[in-house]
Amino acid sequence: MSGTGHRVVVIGAGVAGLCAAIDLAARGHAVTVLERAAAPGGKMRAVPVGNVHVDGGPTVFTKRWVFEDLFADAGASLSERLTLTRAETLARHAWDGNDARFDLHADPTATEEAIRDLAGGDEAARFARFCSRIKGIFETLDDSFMRAQRPSPLELVRRIGPTRVADLMKIAPLRSMWGALGQHFHDPRLRQLFGRYATYCGSSPFQAPATLMLVAHVEQTGVW
Repeated sequence: MSGTGHRVVVIGAGVAGLCAAIDLAARGHAVTVLERAAAPGGKMRAVPVGNVHVDGGPTVFTKRWVFEDLFADAGASLSERLTLTRAETLARHAWDGNDARFDLHADPTATEEAIRDLAGGDEAARFARFCSRIKGIFETLDDSFMRAQRPSPLELVRRIGPTRVADLMKIAPLRSMWGALGQHFHDPRLRQLFGRYATYCGSSPFQAPATLMLVAHVEQTGVW
């Protein structure tokens, strides 16, 4: 113990370690961060290749408000410490043996029009319904699970409460993402495109729960 706080050692100066260290220090704990590499960054480090530095991991982030809250709790400002650029084009897609190119936009309306050009009006309408579905999944889980301390399935049910059982079922935790995407899109290219969100956490769309479709909504709220 040191004063009213604990002495804490954080192993690793990646994003998770640095965030934990900032949060703990802001709460009055004495924090030591240990990193085996020559510089902090973890998977977001820059790797020198000749005279060029190449990003070694993610180059964008979502849920900016998480970082804004983290900095504010520590008495700092995210915008004053980091220069951030919002991405309007999230990704560009192409398929082997096909001249089709498709851009996924931060603006769902622009994406809907792009889908109309790629796959027709019916798929564009399905995308609009898909956006409504993934927004509902996100809103159901945001406070009750993703922002909760020590979340668990039982705690999720308790926090949502008996009056919102229908919302709980809509997150489709027992259905595969690939199966759920088949409900929303008939064009296999669009199922492939949105199925890639399962890979964000190292999973497969054939095995990951349909709940992970909410990542598409997270991107729509902003990518920097």
